[in-house]
Amino acid sequence: MNLLLTAGATREPIDAVRFLSNVSTGATGAGLAAALVALGHTVTLLHGTGAATPDASVTDLEQFSSAADLHARLARRLGAGTYDAVIMAAAVADYRPETLAPGKISSAAPTLSLSLVRNPKLLPGLKALSPRPLVVVGFKLTVHADAAARQSAVTAQFAAGGVDRVVHNDLAEIDATARTAHPFRIYHNTTTAPATVAGVPALAAALFPR
Repeated sequence: MNLLLTAGATREPIDAVRFLSNVSTGATGAGLAAALVALGHTVTLLHGTGAATPDASVTDLEQFSSAADLHARLARRLGAGTYDAVIMAAAVADYRPETLAPGKISSAAPTLSLSLVRNPKLLPGLKALSPRPLVVVGFKLTVHADAAARQSAVTAQFAAGGVDRVVHNDLAEIDATARTAHPFRIYHNTTTAPATVAGVPALAAALFPR
């Protein structure tokens, strides 16, 4: 299969030198790209600035910065109609500064206030970007969430539309284990129990077997 994969964090600019971002390293996405290539798939990786990159087996790499920039690159790639599936492992910022300050904001003031606005959700619109049928895999990260909160987060992602599968993981489990070996739960819908796998190679094989 020809797969488009996103990984790493977006950077939402505040001024010419500052930005809002998150803790995503892109390591899971980089590992997933390499594992999928090892299974015989063709993989394009769109990765955030400064994110981890895979080994030399993945040759089609492209860097993105902000959520808007990622959307533009997804639109261009998916618009060509060559991909069978897109895997959205990127950690896309929910908010961005309302305005981009010119130059560099002075650090002399004792306080600084920013007005943030919502970024549009990318997942619900991905299928419309492709002229051919597209499988969409979303990722949902929770933080020290109990079972009910995890289920609610996954249900909300399905309810927003545009996804065929949701991969869930929780930051507590990532912190407690090696980043490449923590558990992932793969949901195909909200009514059946997810499949649980441990580690990125197992995730790759479960999502898109050879």
